[in-house]
Amino acid sequence: MKQDGKPKVVLVPFGYPDYPRELLERFTNESQQVIEKLNVEVETVPIVITSEDVESARRYIQESNSELIIALILSWMEAPNSLAVLGDYLHKPLLLWSHTRFRENEELLTLGPLAAAGVLRQTLEELGAKFSFVWGMPGEDQVKQHIERFISAAYAEHLLSHARIGLLGYASMGMYTGTFSHVNLRKKLGPEIDHLDQYVLIKKAEEISNKQVLSLVQKVKQEWELEPAVRDENIDTAMKMYTALRELVQQFKWDALTVKCQYELSKYYQNTPCVPLSMLASEMPCSCEGDILLVVTQLLLHYLSNDVVTYGDVHNIEKKSIVLGACGFAPFVMGEGKPRVSKHTALYDGLSNSTVYREGPVTIARIGATREGGYKMHLETGFAHHTEPFREVGCTSYPSMEVDLDGDGIHFGQHLMSQHYAVVYGDIKDKLLEFCKLKEIQIVTSNRNLSSFATC
Repeated sequence: MKQDGKPKVVLVPFGYPDYPRELLERFTNESQQVIEKLNVEVETVPIVITSEDVESARRYIQESNSELIIALILSWMEAPNSLAVLGDYLHKPLLLWSHTRFRENEELLTLGPLAAAGVLRQTLEELGAKFSFVWGMPGEDQVKQHIERFISAAYAEHLLSHARIGLLGYASMGMYTGTFSHVNLRKKLGPEIDHLDQYVLIKKAEEISNKQVLSLVQKVKQEWELEPAVRDENIDTAMKMYTALRELVQQFKWDALTVKCQYELSKYYQNTPCVPLSMLASEMPCSCEGDILLVVTQLLLHYLSNDVVTYGDVHNIEKKSIVLGACGFAPFVMGEGKPRVSKHTALYDGLSNSTVYREGPVTIARIGATREGGYKMHLETGFAHHTEPFREVGCTSYPSMEVDLDGDGIHFGQHLMSQHYAVVYGDIKDKLLEFCKLKEIQIVTSNRNLSSFATC
């Protein structure tokens, strides 16, 4: 599912009959304005004050078709009224927002909302609701930030539950951590996996004529830095594979894609998908080697950041840093300068991407399975910078980055979940944490700022 819409939020305010109606209405309007500024669609339910307001409020929620609910506690209220309204929707993401004290004519006043929220918060926890709790008045920055990250996490959950991921082949080279339980993943994380054989890609690519990719080939020759070993037929083949991949994405309505390259494409077909995927990854989350839990992580990072994502193999771990890089893959738009393309010289056949990543803050993550049948998230943040170029023996230079971690590299190594980790520029750890709380995903991290959320 593409991010071409806005999250739909239904705001449900709760009050008490003994407080001034005009105050309750004013605070409701101010709260609605805060939410509207977050680029969402908001539908506000009339304030629920007595039991007589319950049925109409329930109808509003039912007809709103929203992705999440914000229960706004304006004043003291009777908790049974709240549960009567919200009870059938506790499976939906729910943000419990309590107002606090306010100033009126230089006097500090309260309507008792936090006291009411204390009753409701514990009750929601015992009922197993999917909720987060924030308190404060509409003008407070921490309130706006909490609301924004919760909406982002809830919307990502919605998008992920409707997403389709293309899988061409399966996990490469006996990669246990790339395998998955289809039904369990669908149930607990959301996306559907659409599995096809790589032959579908090969057949479609071979049906594409040189004329169909002529404009792409000309653009590549004009705009890329090509090593002398790269021949015209190599470019033609890569552009046909890229075009075939795009057609498959459109045909099957995929939101992300992973391809098993080893060994069917890299040795038998003698054309790796490295460069075609590096092109396509500028448009949607892509990765190699059929690693489903990696591409699910990539898609989640994309939904939370609305940005391009990549991945890298872990090649070195120091006390405060790690080195990430993949053997010929990197989204070209994440690179510094022109795309740099060479030709694989050993182990594989086909074109290879040697583009250098740009520098900047990053979020690194990987979803992994637990022994109990659930999922955990390995999460770190840091700053990516250039590292000394390196290559696999006999191969071309890797697109790579060294990340100075905000946490601890030794801890990262001791909790390594696979060789593949998803990467996005920017710090989105708070949004990831909200998502993991919603989905009951364990957090693994060495970042002290996240320690209160961590389980490992």
